[in-house]
Amino acid sequence: MAQALETDTPTEQARDHMLRLMIAEQNDAFRRALGFAALWRGQHLKGRTVATPGFLAIPERTQAALMNAVISFTDWTEDNDPWEDHSFGRVEAHGVAIFWKIDLYDAAYTYGATMPECATDPEQTRRVLTLYLPSEH
Repeated sequence: MAQALETDTPTEQARDHMLRLMIAEQNDAFRRALGFAALWRGQHLKGRTVATPGFLAIPERTQAALMNAVISFTDWTEDNDPWEDHSFGRVEAHGVAIFWKIDLYDAAYTYGATMPECATDPEQTRRVLTLYLPSEH
């Protein structure tokens, strides 16, 4: 996702932290719905979920278990969530591990969402949740 915002004052740091937490809430809502009819505070979060060829080559039963693991993911640490935005994770099912990530784009999916305010505005931001194998990273 986006890099940590550079700030000078405690007020700016607090504001940036609040915006990152809003993005984390939105990313969680989007991920839990796999992007389908995702809602955050009564607003629709627009976007899509995509899977790489490696993920699609996994047996369907394992794909389903992995998607369930993505939906229910809560294992946030400083190592896997350094920006506190809940935009990346690793899950396993049936002996298969995958990564998932959420990228933020503008409404046309052309550019990354500008930080910080636009990235928190569901009308201006589109999310893409990608499911992929570690070998595809």
